[in-house]
Amino acid sequence: MDRIEFLKTASSVTVLLCLGIGLGGCSKDDDEKPPSTSPFSFDITQSPFNALETDGGWLLHPDRDVLLVNVGGDIRAFTSVCTHTGCSRQWSFPSGNFRCGCHGSTFSTDGDVVSDPANGSLAEFNVERTGDTVSVS
Repeated sequence: MDRIEFLKTASSVTVLLCLGIGLGGCSKDDDEKPPSTSPFSFDITQSPFNALETDGGWLLHPDRDVLLVNVGGDIRAFTSVCTHTGCSRQWSFPSGNFRCGCHGSTFSTDGDVVSDPANGSLAEFNVERTGDTVSVS
């Protein structure tokens, strides 16, 4: 292979790699398994979890990719990994819905998509409450 052929091949590979990365950045592989979390517990009366003591209270777990919300007295937990591009730490809770700050996807307190660009619901974790102790698995 001469120098010109090498440069053409190297340039083509570089362009394809760049396009592959650029196109994959905003897509989701439908064959991905839902995210999981190792089980954890917390005391709902302790900060920052005391935000969950009232109906409509919510928080993004400080150390895990988990959204927590109080819905009518029941604590619910969802992955904070957005189904659009995988953003996990830029959430707000306007008007009683989760909003991903990366591209604006909005999800209900059931984890369902309210507005796109996301097209899949947030995975929900099992939650058990005994007194002030909440366990998520």
